[in-house]
Amino acid sequence: MALLLIFGFLLNSVRNVYRKKKAAQEILVRMEKEAEELKNREEFLRDSLMKLETKEGIEFEMRKKLNVAEAGESVAIIVDENISSATPTPAVSSWQKIKNFFIWLFE
Repeated sequence: MALLLIFGFLLNSVRNVYRKKKAAQEILVRMEKEAEELKNREEFLRDSLMKLETKEGIEFEMRKKLNVAEAGESVAIIVDENISSATPTPAVSSWQKIKNFFIWLFE
């Protein structure tokens, strides 16, 4: 009986160690993935920084973010034809929707 109790205790300990090992492996995989993402982000930021060290890079970022143009240049504004200038239809209340449903139902 004592041997069975000791065996059960050891089995439980082994199971707990296995669970901790499994959890540690999952954390390791997640951390490796995060490290890879951080390396990619660092590479992207270094490339962006190198571009900003040139005159063309600074000009590109200014044009993109500040929407500016040099003297003599013109800016073209493209308007979407699908947007209408008509007034929007008024919102229908829930009570009106219910009334309209019953009117439609009994027509």
